[in-house]
Amino acid sequence: MIPPPPNTSSLTCTPEEESEYYKDVEHMFATLYFFLPFSAAGAFIANVIYLIVVTVGIRKGKLPLKRYALTINRTCADIFTILVGAYFYMKQKMERCDSHICLPVESGVSRYVLQVVFVLNYWCVSLSYSGIAVLTNYAVRAPLQYKVNLTSMKVAKYIVMGWMALLFCFFLCVLLVHQGELDYNSNSVIHLFLDDFDSDEYIGEWIVDLCQHINTHPGTRSLIVTILPPILFYLISVVSYVFIIHLLFSRRKVSSYHRHWGSMLRLGIHLILFAGTCALTGTAYLGSFSIGNFCEQHQKNEPMCLEAVVSYMWNTAAALIGWICRMVIDATVDTVDIACFFIIHSKISCHKTSTGPSRKSESVQMESLIKKPPSRTRRLKITAQKKATILEESIA
Repeated sequence: MIPPPPNTSSLTCTPEEESEYYKDVEHMFATLYFFLPFSAAGAFIANVIYLIVVTVGIRKGKLPLKRYALTINRTCADIFTILVGAYFYMKQKMERCDSHICLPVESGVSRYVLQVVFVLNYWCVSLSYSGIAVLTNYAVRAPLQYKVNLTSMKVAKYIVMGWMALLFCFFLCVLLVHQGELDYNSNSVIHLFLDDFDSDEYIGEWIVDLCQHINTHPGTRSLIVTILPPILFYLISVVSYVFIIHLLFSRRKVSSYHRHWGSMLRLGIHLILFAGTCALTGTAYLGSFSIGNFCEQHQKNEPMCLEAVVSYMWNTAAALIGWICRMVIDATVDTVDIACFFIIHSKISCHKTSTGPSRKSESVQMESLIKKPPSRTRRLKITAQKKATILEESIA
């Protein structure tokens, strides 16, 4: 019995279908490069507005620095990442060579700078989310120690130590995992900035270059190195969140703990955004896995359709635009939170001003004016309370 021929419908396609795939890829590149500057500008403006708002609040003494230090750290990292990405985007558009190989961003130290900045931005955002969860846990479980022992200087030292630890772990991974060669081109977002597609370039050359990077540096190890710290930080955040929820639920009848539910709501929003951050980090590498078989068949000079390349571009667009949207949402949520805090604080201040001095101040004023000594019953009651206090201290 003669075996049936293999199904090559997914491997080969007609010239018309191949032409359509080429047009789809070129159209996706054009659309992505059209929306990229506008979305990046929106993220930059949103983060700058938040940085201005929180700085003004801290300078006026309305906001505690140690509470917003980690969000400031994340905002500064996002702004720096946007500026580095904008530099590469403008450099590729304004300093184009005649040949594909002589792209200026493909040589020198600049290509390493972009990879370090983008990977550390993944890690820094995760570290900030995790730090917010840990500090919230500390503030709820031990509010007095949090207020007295944890100063803004200590939080700043912890942030600096966190950056040093991230840099050490990054270069350690480069030496041990990547054998000293820094190449994160399997991350589709990084590769898009390092080697973008130009309208004057034949798309086949871009695909050949992409397959060379993926074959020499598989995406598996780069994905593990990049996503392992965010997953670890996410587990720490979830554990802290569960502990806080359990503590607040067990002490739900204590009125002093009711004010922490607002912090829990903010922390819950951060956890949702954190989960999206981990998903976007994985999506940036998902495209290299979808195009892996295509590159293997291409290396063997076997006919292949560009369906895998189209899938790669969809993953790239989702990872890049999604990451920029994450920057916008993070900054917007924190800005709205501060604005709500200012509104509530102003209403409370207006209410106190309209109602006049508090009862405590009125009683103090009346006592200072009358200067009437306490009655005999009052004196006996105070003496009994003092004796009871002394007895309790002696027993303890």
